[in-house]
Amino acid sequence: MKKCALINDLSGFGKCSLGVGIPIISVLGIEAHPMPTAVLSAQTGYSSYKKVDLTEYMPLFFDEWNKLGFQFDGILTGYFSAEKQVDAAIAFAKHSDAVLLADPVMGDDGQRYDGFTDSLCSKIKALAFSADIITPNVTELHLLTGERDIHKGAEILLSGGVKSVVVTGIKKDHKIGNAVFEKDSCREFYSDYYEGGSYSGTGDMLASIVMGKVLSGSDVFSAVKTATEFISFVIKNSDVRNRNDGVDFEKYLCKLGCDNNEKK
Repeated sequence: MKKCALINDLSGFGKCSLGVGIPIISVLGIEAHPMPTAVLSAQTGYSSYKKVDLTEYMPLFFDEWNKLGFQFDGILTGYFSAEKQVDAAIAFAKHSDAVLLADPVMGDDGQRYDGFTDSLCSKIKALAFSADIITPNVTELHLLTGERDIHKGAEILLSGGVKSVVVTGIKKDHKIGNAVFEKDSCREFYSDYYEGGSYSGTGDMLASIVMGKVLSGSDVFSAVKTATEFISFVIKNSDVRNRNDGVDFEKYLCKLGCDNNEKK
């Protein structure tokens, strides 16, 4: 089985980050190996939460993985709470031949998340430009490139060495979707169901599905199409009272796994 390192936070409540990534990567037939950046009582969208920062442990854990000779086919990064965490992830990825997918978590709805300083965002930008695939939302694309035009922003990233840019959360004609940019190619995939607003963890779901599908042999366009359709279906069939809780993806993991197995 192929192996994927998941570098992200672990939240007790709010379905996101490692709580989403581990089951999705696993159901797609890839071994999931988590490296928590922080452990939170609940994700940061809630009005109150406690966090244990794991910055000082990450280099030690990476050293242990290297000492034991663990090799990875994929590395998927998400939430970082400190600059040194990003440095550790960059150093780890630099000495690996794995496909690097960076979800550059920095903000949404035109605003940075609390605590994301200029220096932290600069580190995340460096990681993003070293990745094979990145999955920024519209706000994060602007933070990475300074461009508000999606096509121009994607071109900057591709020119900087990124192979595939997946821009998420694009609103168009009362739908929401994702655009995939590669050299001389662009395709857009839109949800067939959108009731407005956003839900915790859907970005993590998309990044995890894309990572798992790519490691299983799919191209990025096919992977994003699958992710868009799956997330749309899950949202449509979820009973969400609080957007911070996330969507009911667990009930439908078998659908995602079966779709993957049928194509092998």
